[in-house]
Amino acid sequence: MRIRDAKPEELAPRQPRALSPRQLAIQKRDQTIVKLLNEIAVGPMSSIKKIELEDGEKMVTIRAAVNRQVKAHPADINMGVRAGAIFLSRSLIPGTRGRRRNKKA
Repeated sequence: MRIRDAKPEELAPRQPRALSPRQLAIQKRDQTIVKLLNEIAVGPMSSIKKIELEDGEKMVTIRAAVNRQVKAHPADINMGVRAGAIFLSRSLIPGTRGRRRNKKA
């Protein structure tokens, strides 16, 4: 065992690790989705927003990201997937089964 004097700099919190390009892309995507959900939440009930996929994006990935953010968002927002696009609205989306999912507290 060794005992020595410590410097205050040794107790300072470490610098956080830099995010990878993949993590940065996920953060940017999530921020865009949250911004869109906020626009829907303050807009009129009848407005419907459409998310179209870009090249290289997969429907499953984007749908999971949107679904995760919708569940976390305080406003009641409905989601529908049709023809390679995701539709979001505060009102029921026409053509869906109309089933409301319970939000878990």
